[in-house]
Amino acid sequence: MQTFGVGWLLALPCPVLFLTSCATSQKVQIVQTGDRGLGCGQLAAEMRKLDTSQKEVDAKKGGTGTNKAAAALWLPGVFTTYYDAGQATKRINERRAYLRKLQRQKGC
Repeated sequence: MQTFGVGWLLALPCPVLFLTSCATSQKVQIVQTGDRGLGCGQLAAEMRKLDTSQKEVDAKKGGTGTNKAAAALWLPGVFTTYYDAGQATKRINERRAYLRKLQRQKGC
């Protein structure tokens, strides 16, 4: 009978760590149902939501524990996190431009 010892217990967390070492950001939908029906105040509120979303994205790019673990154990995780954050920022900026266009059309 072969025994494995406790070494396999140390290997168990590795797949979980690798799968969770990329901090993903929620992506905003650029054009949302009902956008055209929003008033000036509601459009301004949507812009404030985008500011909050951007702050959340920026926070995931910093020296978070997840990013530090990824840098130490799985460097591609850091690049994936930054790429994902860049994509989220791009969508936020595209939505912001779309909302500004609506604001101009409505004379806000």
